[in-house]
Amino acid sequence: MIHVAYRLWGGDGFFAKMTGTSMLSMFENTKEKVTVHIMHNDRLTNDNRDKLQQIAKQYKQRVKFYNVEEIAGDSLKKFMAAYPIPSGINAAWYAFITHEVFPDLDKIIFLVEDTVFNLDVAELWAYDPNKNGCGLGAAAELKSPKERFRLCVDNHVKHENYFSSSVLLINPKFFRENFETLLDGCKFTYENKYPYVEQDVLNYLFSEKYLKLPYRFNENLRDIRAFDPKPLRLEKAIYHFAGAKPDLNTDDIFNRLYLEYFLKTPWASVNMFGHMNKAFDKMFRNYLNESKDTLLRTTNLLNKCRRIFLIEDRFLAPAKQIFEIRDDETILDLSIEPEALAQKLNDSRGEAVLFVFVRNYPMVLNFLRDQNFREGTDFVNALMFLSERHGFHFNFNTESLVQEM
Repeated sequence: MIHVAYRLWGGDGFFAKMTGTSMLSMFENTKEKVTVHIMHNDRLTNDNRDKLQQIAKQYKQRVKFYNVEEIAGDSLKKFMAAYPIPSGINAAWYAFITHEVFPDLDKIIFLVEDTVFNLDVAELWAYDPNKNGCGLGAAAELKSPKERFRLCVDNHVKHENYFSSSVLLINPKFFRENFETLLDGCKFTYENKYPYVEQDVLNYLFSEKYLKLPYRFNENLRDIRAFDPKPLRLEKAIYHFAGAKPDLNTDDIFNRLYLEYFLKTPWASVNMFGHMNKAFDKMFRNYLNESKDTLLRTTNLLNKCRRIFLIEDRFLAPAKQIFEIRDDETILDLSIEPEALAQKLNDSRGEAVLFVFVRNYPMVLNFLRDQNFREGTDFVNALMFLSERHGFHFNFNTESLVQEM
């Protein structure tokens, strides 16, 4: 019997659907018997529980449910105290309490919800997490840039050893034996502001000891899409929708793979079209209202303020034409010192509004906010006024529609 555990914090929404889709994709590709263990909290609804059971029954497999707050709530509180998470979401620590939830198992595959299988899970189950005497197996983040992981930049972990915690092969007693060590690791990573929570804790402590699994067991789609040669193609792999979640662009082979499996789940019904309609209506109205509010605020600003422009060199000629910039209007470029820019805005506060025409707007946004300038009052993003006629391509993100299906 193969044992697989999913962490499911948000059992009342989209992540329950992703868990079900991941389960179904695993069952479709696996010949052996599997018991799926759902680690959840009080948010798991009866309806979603029933749907997960329906999927398992459909494939003649087993699914069990464990309320981790009831089983290991005290331990979860200890980890949250050592590494406080502002959102209060404690699912990051679910792997660390597997010894309390599964005391009788000596091997289990631990998964996050946003994974999709395109291989037989028995291939992963065949590995022994105790091979290196550690009790922990994982796949290194081979395609991720070193700069993404501050533990690597600070030379605490070798880049080639840094691994993902989204797919783990573990002996649960590993976490019992290292409980206090893990708490110390939580304190260290929190005090040093390392952002990847349990992943950074595990890497800081065990990057030299864990069993390295093949990358195919945890392929990060963010990196595949960014760095692999085009056209992309499906491999026999476990795909992780790290960061960005599936959307409705079925030209993307990974979105198509997810949707093909999702459409076989109990959530794929007539009702999903109504959910999508409500989500699209809400999205469109929010965008339209925000656009109109922005136009009105800017119109009122220009009624009493003159314009100043911060323009990247490459955009200077089109900006002059698009905004019909007069000869008597001030144009600044990115060579201006930040202090000088702040001083110029201070000198003209309430009398001028800065139109920012640069590609890396978030960089300028963060600087100006740090200087106590207000977006929409002291400065605006000039790119938001551009259309495709000006060469500005607008991408309609349909992730939220998928999440309401």
